Amino acid sequence: MRSRTSLLVLVLGVLLSGSAWAQTTQGRITGLVSDTQGAILPGVTVTVTSPSLIGVQSTVSQADGKFLFPALPTGTYKVVWELSGFQRLTRENVQVVLGQTVSVDAQLPLASLAETVNVTGESPVIDVSTTKIGTSLKGEALIGVPNSTDVWGALSEAPGIRLQGFDVGGSHKSQQSGYESFGVQNQARVISDGVDHTEGVGGTGFYEDYFANEEVSVGALGSDVEMNSPGASIVTTIKSGGNMFKGLEHFSYEPGSFVGSNGATDDIAKRGFVCPTNGEGVQQCNNPNLLFWEGHFDIGGPVKKDKIWFYTAYNQFKIDKQVAGVSQSVATDLGKFNNYTAKGTGKISKNNTLIGYFQGGRKQKPFRNLSTLVPPQSILAQDSASKMYKGEWQSVLSDRAFLDVNVGRFTLDWPMVPAVDPRASAVNIPAIYRSVTGLQTGSGWNAFSTFRSKPQVKAQATYYLPSKAGSHDFKFGFEDIYDSYHFGINGQSGPYRLSYSAPGVTTADRIRFVDTGVPGDYNNGWTAGANLDQHYSLYAQDRWAFNNRVSLTAGLRYDYQDVGYKDGVRAPEICDATTVLQAGDGGRIFPCSSTVPAASYFKNNNVAARIGVSYGLTGDGKSVLKAFYGRYYNNLADGFSSANPAGQRYVEYNFNDLNRNGKYDGVQELGTFRTRLGGADAPVDPNLKTPHTDEYSLSVERQFWGESSIRGTYVRKMQKDFVPFYYTPIIPAWIGQLTVPKTAVVNGVTYNLADVPNSLANATDTAYTNYPDSDFNYDTVEFAFTKRFGSGFFVQASGDYQWRNELRSANVPDTGSSSPLSTDPIGVYPQLSINPNAPNRQKTTMYHAQLSGHYSFKHDVGVGMNYRFQSGFPYSLIVPDGAVDLNVCNFNCAFFANNLDQNRSESVNLMNFRIDKAFPLGGGKKATLMLDIYNLLNADPVTNFNLSVTSPRTVIAVLDPRVFQMGFRFEF
Repeated sequence: MRSRTSLLVLVLGVLLSGSAWAQTTQGRITGLVSDTQGAILPGVTVTVTSPSLIGVQSTVSQADGKFLFPALPTGTYKVVWELSGFQRLTRENVQVVLGQTVSVDAQLPLASLAETVNVTGESPVIDVSTTKIGTSLKGEALIGVPNSTDVWGALSEAPGIRLQGFDVGGSHKSQQSGYESFGVQNQARVISDGVDHTEGVGGTGFYEDYFANEEVSVGALGSDVEMNSPGASIVTTIKSGGNMFKGLEHFSYEPGSFVGSNGATDDIAKRGFVCPTNGEGVQQCNNPNLLFWEGHFDIGGPVKKDKIWFYTAYNQFKIDKQVAGVSQSVATDLGKFNNYTAKGTGKISKNNTLIGYFQGGRKQKPFRNLSTLVPPQSILAQDSASKMYKGEWQSVLSDRAFLDVNVGRFTLDWPMVPAVDPRASAVNIPAIYRSVTGLQTGSGWNAFSTFRSKPQVKAQATYYLPSKAGSHDFKFGFEDIYDSYHFGINGQSGPYRLSYSAPGVTTADRIRFVDTGVPGDYNNGWTAGANLDQHYSLYAQDRWAFNNRVSLTAGLRYDYQDVGYKDGVRAPEICDATTVLQAGDGGRIFPCSSTVPAASYFKNNNVAARIGVSYGLTGDGKSVLKAFYGRYYNNLADGFSSANPAGQRYVEYNFNDLNRNGKYDGVQELGTFRTRLGGADAPVDPNLKTPHTDEYSLSVERQFWGESSIRGTYVRKMQKDFVPFYYTPIIPAWIGQLTVPKTAVVNGVTYNLADVPNSLANATDTAYTNYPDSDFNYDTVEFAFTKRFGSGFFVQASGDYQWRNELRSANVPDTGSSSPLSTDPIGVYPQLSINPNAPNRQKTTMYHAQLSGHYSFKHDVGVGMNYRFQSGFPYSLIVPDGAVDLNVCNFNCAFFANNLDQNRSESVNLMNFRIDKAFPLGGGKKATLMLDIYNLLNADPVTNFNLSVTSPRTVIAVLDPRVFQMGFRFEF
């Protein structure tokens, strides 16, 4: 902490003495001021006002006639230009959105009898100076279409973003659906009103109150030096209040009687799938909502006009859902969420503003992970609490300079509790069936306790410098993020898990131990060491505008990451000495007691360049050609938590249950040693390179009528130097050693495989290091159309086609997903390719399109639509681990039966529709009734299914059925 504080003071001192700051996570207004003959006018006073802006902001046009407001909250602005001897010029309805630079030029007429000239025209839609590509949702675009009312709802409407889940009437709300940005999975950055709450290497650590947002901005491409990683940037702005008291009260209700039915067993069977049998012996594929409701209440306004604003909100929702293959009478997937928000803004002087923000939430999922593969007794119950808060200082230092300092913190307290006690009975001991990928029984495995803390400081500035060769818009920034993740398997799942070859087999033949101690002593007699990533960043950028048509943006970003762990104490419940039969395991299951001191895995320094060019094709700011190159290094965060020597370790043996009692009774029941996993048994290479992505793009954009625009884009993202995170399949002794040909027959099919020599059979030690030949390449062509809200109408649409060249893993339990809330169970991950005819490297394609919009008719009647098409995922059936007898099966020997491009799952067509009627109540008040119809076409494509050749195409989930949802909204 001492070094972080001193470094912050040093950096702030240098920057404050040399230039000043700006924040591009807000919006910007710039422009050129001239007279009616085109002569440049310096010294013009330019003033902006907005209901979103506390007080007013003013600046003066520089020697080149240009002006800049470098940090404005999202909103609708009025701009005024004033200069002695000229008429006062006013322009209203200038739309500012997050991360976008809006160009508004002005020509001032000479003074006459008319004191003010009011200029009308369309607000600029195209950002002609930056290369960022994404979408921004606010106002009616944010809440006027039927979606999941969470950040994933916004992501589903963003160009270039492909989700791995499909929400129907709240079915996936706040369920951490996976997503990718032009092919790149994980590595997203999620920021709420300046607080970075990214969880791990790309998750969303906080389920924000969607209705508390003023705007949600999603960047998928072309992010400048502020962005630290290659995935999507998701930035939300919380409402601030204003000079008038305002409020939004919203309620949605969807009982089970409003939910239809789909996924008929006979129809599913005709399409080649099998519906699982639920607890009542009935085949059941459908997974409808049983109940959904959401309530939101907020109010904001002035404590003192133009001086102090406040905003506060409360949100609660509940979702209860049936799961395919699980009878409603047995268990349902229930979720309860609560959220509290507060924000205050104070104008302490003409040029200085202070902002405070807090949001807290609670998530309860008593049957988390329930599915046809995870029965009720095998779930882990969640009851987690998260918080984020900040203090921010914004200062306009001069007509050219702006300063922003933001100090915040995000925390998450998340325990997971098993449904049954594994020590109470042998049938409660955790177990898996290998022939059915992901199938569990007994108590939930790997119950954990975790606490995440992410204190952070960000300081950022711009300095505007006009010159004869064009204007320079400099940006400098510093970040300090201390990402601490105290994750520990707490012993509540018991000290071991059994493994059966297939359902119906009564005797386990494998056993996996974990070095957990007595559960009651966790964080007292023994504990895991917290995972740490001390992350410092410095960046600098110049946006050089040669003239009103050409600009060049060039920047460098430096990242330092010190990745390691804190002290830990291990006291395993089982630490038996082993015999010569278990040769290779070190002579003992685990050491009986050990203290692990804190240490760093490595300290990496990386410098990344970003460069972009924008060229106005017509000179009127309505057509632009953009080219961009950028390198982005991965945010490593807690990605090595499974390698933490102060954390949990695993060891696996063959098992012989001598007395057939279904539990471990001593070392005499252990067979040969198989492998060790995690902790000190999976060391991190101290010389590993930080993975990175190189991004290239070319786009053309044109603004049309009614504040609309169309864009065409080509982008290539190339990921390099892959390092596994959370789990590693890298066995250094086996790389390049698959030299022994083997033939195996599974279900009557003969496979020609490759194995390692017998001499390497027990060399199963794993490592975290850069995987050889691990480049991932994604090429995408995309088209997008946007019509911004005006005259009661907005629409946005996009479509893309993508070519993928990547590594895919057949080891679904460790690298993929068999959750009913997800699609595409095959993970993007390295794996030893034991089937040369269907290797780890796969070339496939994907395509998707989306359309959303809202139109208001006469009499305040409106209709909204949100349509999404997504191609099915390429797949292969998988020969599960243990189905063949190879040396590599000592670790994992699942493999693809054929190449993924030979099969594609069912495509998804999801159309949601809304009709609403507003009732103006006078005095700025309005009530609105809404009827939403989700999955209007009642489509029922199978979205996830089991890929094992021993239980092929058994359904995990289908798209939820058509559902009606009633809503009421009151605004004042």
